Amino acid sequence: MSKKDTALFPQTKRFADQLQAMLNRTVCDNARVDGKIYPDGVQSAVGTHLEDFTSTPVRLRTVGVTPLWLDVVVYLMLDATEGTFLTVRSSVCALLVGEEQEEILHYDYERDKDQYAEAHIQIQARHAELEKFLGELGRKEVDALAKIHLPVGGRRFRPALEDLLECLINERIVDPHPGWKQVLDESRQRYRDRQIAAAVRRQPEIAINELRRLGYGVTDDATFLARIVQMWNGGSSSRAKSKPQPKSRQK
Repeated sequence: MSKKDTALFPQTKRFADQLQAMLNRTVCDNARVDGKIYPDGVQSAVGTHLEDFTSTPVRLRTVGVTPLWLDVVVYLMLDATEGTFLTVRSSVCALLVGEEQEEILHYDYERDKDQYAEAHIQIQARHAELEKFLGELGRKEVDALAKIHLPVGGRRFRPALEDLLECLINERIVDPHPGWKQVLDESRQRYRDRQIAAAVRRQPEIAINELRRLGYGVTDDATFLARIVQMWNGGSSSRAKSKPQPKSRQK
């Protein structure tokens, strides 16, 4: 078993376990989230009720009679640079309604996508005037609004699933469990911490320059950079414990 194999499996399982726990403590009852490794050993998938690497929707808690559904699937790999960090290759998060599970909207992310934004949202809606306008441009699609890929933050700053769930709760569309806000806040912070760590790994000079501006003593040293990344990967609690003290500045 290669280093990649040993790193991919536990990270995939931990991700699936965390997602399942978050859903069942906020907006679902008994939702199942599975994590599976592909036969090639270098890719994995995490999704709701995963069957043959394809997800199926889970029901959300509502006070209405009409069912509301959430379908989430994330396709993963280890980063190409170090082969250590879990990386999203693509993901889909869809909101559906009714017994026939008709789609309302979905968020898509596809790394290195051509033509359209890597991270985007598509809304299943009709707009007669927009369709008329697009027809004048030679685009005579039915459901033209649904085919527009609206960008949402790009690779590093795309919305978290927790943002969508919080929206559904605040709009009184779903009926959450008590204590939902703390669960969502903590889960979302872990996601944002991972994104910050990834940004630091990709552009360390920006992180170093900003730390220096804040008065931290920073050397152009790979070991120091590794400590920064490790600190962010450890989450907010470890950051609070290991945050370096800035140099005093002259006034």
